[in-house]
Amino acid sequence: MAKTRTQIVRYTAPRTAAPIVIRTRSAPTHKKKHHRRHGGGDGALSTSRLTSLALGGAAFGFIEKSFGAQLPTLPIIGRAGTITLIAYYFSKGRAGGILKDVARAGAVLAGYQIGTTGKIAGEDVLAGPVPQVSGIAAQV
Repeated sequence: MAKTRTQIVRYTAPRTAAPIVIRTRSAPTHKKKHHRRHGGGDGALSTSRLTSLALGGAAFGFIEKSFGAQLPTLPIIGRAGTITLIAYYFSKGRAGGILKDVARAGAVLAGYQIGTTGKIAGEDVLAGPVPQVSGIAAQV
């Protein structure tokens, strides 16, 4: 008799595709930590900031004393405003420095002069008012 061979066939289920997941919102992101500075900022007045502003005021006074006669006095802002504007424009683009402190001190001094006298002094304050020339000789 002839031998019959039996073959075992194994059935495997067909693979299915991965399930489709629809997300309605994005995945949570990493939150950015807020680092707060302690002192020394524009709003805070520390001893180092106060010292730098005092040095800026001293430099402003030195500039006005040394070069005040040579600097042009602008009509509305006076000598203090002129020095302040020059220091402000030369200090642009730099992180810090004495010129920014000079500009801040000049702005404070100009504001003080407006508050006390109503104008920013252009001439020497100690010399007093300049006498007006009047009469026929002034018209010639």
